[in-house]
Amino acid sequence: MASTVETSGTEVAKGNHVVPKGVAVEELDGGKNKLSKECPDDLQALLEKNDAKSIYDKFVQSIVDESTTRDVFGNWKDMEFDSILDQFRPDFEEKNIKVALCKRKSGSGTYRWIEFIDTEEVDNYVPQFDVSNMSGQVIKTCYTKIEFPNGVAVEKLKRWGKASKVRDRLKNECPIYVEKMMQEKDLVDEYNELIDALCNTDKTFWKMNWKVEELQPVVNEHKDKFEKKGVALFLSHKQEYISHGQHGGHWEYFRWIEFVDREKQPNYHPQRDAASKGEKGGCVVM
Repeated sequence: MASTVETSGTEVAKGNHVVPKGVAVEELDGGKNKLSKECPDDLQALLEKNDAKSIYDKFVQSIVDESTTRDVFGNWKDMEFDSILDQFRPDFEEKNIKVALCKRKSGSGTYRWIEFIDTEEVDNYVPQFDVSNMSGQVIKTCYTKIEFPNGVAVEKLKRWGKASKVRDRLKNECPIYVEKMMQEKDLVDEYNELIDALCNTDKTFWKMNWKVEELQPVVNEHKDKFEKKGVALFLSHKQEYISHGQHGGHWEYFRWIEFVDREKQPNYHPQRDAASKGEKGGCVVM
């Protein structure tokens, strides 16, 4: 089941994510005053076309009037914000608009925005950063936390520990989200073959090296088997420089596999795809 990664449309999160044409975006990069006084041109046009401006105005006023939508530091509170958005979703849907509060975290910061999706123009689109559709799976790095939506199952490739034990854990301790997806999609045999192949890549006695240049060909070799059954396969990575102050520093590397159910996430693209450069991690002083 093929999927097209969006390369044209509206950029959000400082260019780290793109939404397609037919999705209007309001970035929450200011406070209530900005939200109440500024409406992006694309969003204004969508609301007018679908006769939904009055619904939008009531929604914004509710956000402004509710004191719990911002914390003491001036940051938006996701649960409180989304609970108000919930009250207006049916009204927007009657006007052929779906709405989602989205959040993306990275080393450069946390970004929030609202997506207004014109369902007459955009077919089968799922916002992958929708805060109401997160699975609870995370990849924790030295200074950030990468979150994943429902429909994506994640397998972390741990490096440290005796290589034989790392391989044994990978083969025998399948994450519950991965296990469930493989069973539902009848991919258990294909999954075991993939894990066996990954475990045969470069290693030392004390650790699995998990080199991208060795892992990516393995993933490429197996991905067609998964895609035939509706699951996209991605190798992801992140690297972060950990500063030791005047004593220099070192790099930390993180690798993981993402299994994407294309029925639930038709347009999903990994945040840290190893096949593309992506952003580099920031610096943390230890």
